[in-house]
Amino acid sequence: MSAAEDPHEAVGAYVLHALPPEEAAAFATHLAGCDACTREVADLEATVACLADAEAVTPPEALRRRVLDRIATTAQEQLLRREPSRRDGPRLDLEV
Repeated sequence: MSAAEDPHEAVGAYVLHALPPEEAAAFATHLAGCDACTREVADLEATVACLADAEAVTPPEALRRRVLDRIATTAQEQLLRREPSRRDGPRLDLEV
């Protein structure tokens, strides 16, 4: 189902100004009569404003080192290997 078929699906794109002009106008018309979308637009606009205000900071060197040390000593989960299906075609084990 597309945003044209269900205007509720266009809320995020509308807030981010990512809709083509004709779809934005159609959504604005829908928005005038839809309390649920009006609330969701307000919530998303507040979230976007918070994200826009966020700024990257460099962590203190001691914190950075502790995090990297922990990463280096933390066991990683192993991916489950699945048996290839016929649809996968022949399996080639290549040495790299």
